[in-house]
Amino acid sequence: MNRKSYVSFLFVSLLVSVTFTYYYFLYTHEYPRGSSEEIANFEAYKVFQTRILIPYMATLMSPTSPVLIYLFDWIVPYPIDYQVHLQIINISFLLLLLISFPFLLRFLKCESNNWLSLLLMIPISWNYIFINGFIDGTGLYYSYDIPSLSFFVIGLLLFCKKKWQWFYPIFIFSCLNRETSCFITLSGFVLLINIDKYEINEIFKKNKSLFYHVFLQAIIWTSIRLILSYIFRNNPGDFFEEPHSIGEFIYCIYLKESHWAMNNPRWFLSLFAGIWIIPLIFFRYLGPIGIKFLFIALCYTVALFLRSNMMETRVYNELNIIISLCAFISVKEWLFRNKIEDVKI
Repeated sequence: MNRKSYVSFLFVSLLVSVTFTYYYFLYTHEYPRGSSEEIANFEAYKVFQTRILIPYMATLMSPTSPVLIYLFDWIVPYPIDYQVHLQIINISFLLLLLISFPFLLRFLKCESNNWLSLLLMIPISWNYIFINGFIDGTGLYYSYDIPSLSFFVIGLLLFCKKKWQWFYPIFIFSCLNRETSCFITLSGFVLLINIDKYEINEIFKKNKSLFYHVFLQAIIWTSIRLILSYIFRNNPGDFFEEPHSIGEFIYCIYLKESHWAMNNPRWFLSLFAGIWIIPLIFFRYLGPIGIKFLFIALCYTVALFLRSNMMETRVYNELNIIISLCAFISVKEWLFRNKIEDVKI
């Protein structure tokens, strides 16, 4: 892509990020006791309080309010306050996601045009805005959700390239943003581990450096979780630390009954705008990397089943990226093989 085309891509990505953020904030709301302002004031319920990065960043932006009012008061149709700071952060992280995603695809040997990264907005918009807020669902928004996608893509890319001097600051920030940062480590480990022989000594020998970094990241992640949990141990919100039954929700789908998470639970089957079906249809085109990402998706889903309210479409954060990667990889390989077969004919 030449410079002029790339500048156009950046401009369109920024426009898409602004548009998404506008409607995201328009059709959703924060749970009062888990809002960004409550988190910034260290008064949120436990399950939300440990996700401190973005709310604190928005607080640090407070001195910029006079400048923002002077520059943008004529175009922003509401007061420029803390919520606008959150919107600016959301726009920035979404732009970073769209810019960095093509680099990850190239590293995974799935060459593609930068413009194709905009297809990410299909499952993300569907999960976060349409089902969650516009069509059905609880309409919940949390400031750390979109940043978690950016941290995952950038962190995974740095992990796979072994750019440790850049990776660890990103990883620490990711840990302060959301506990699902551990899936950066899991994904990097699954993608890079070298298993030629199923002998423990041989596996450890060939992956000694990888095991070292995974162990170090596990210590960092665990330490941050324990420290934050200890600091905010007296905050209320024990109820939210226990997941609600996904089984009950699925049963409501079968009975065609409403549920607190969705008035019509059948909308749940359209998660990710249905692109989850693409890797299933083109399963034989996934290849080793695609299969690894399916395994990561399975691990993520099991973790959600045990620790989260799976029926909330916004909790699937990194799965938006993982499933999209599987779709990109399988379709790309299918197109490539068909092209080869056509040439042979």
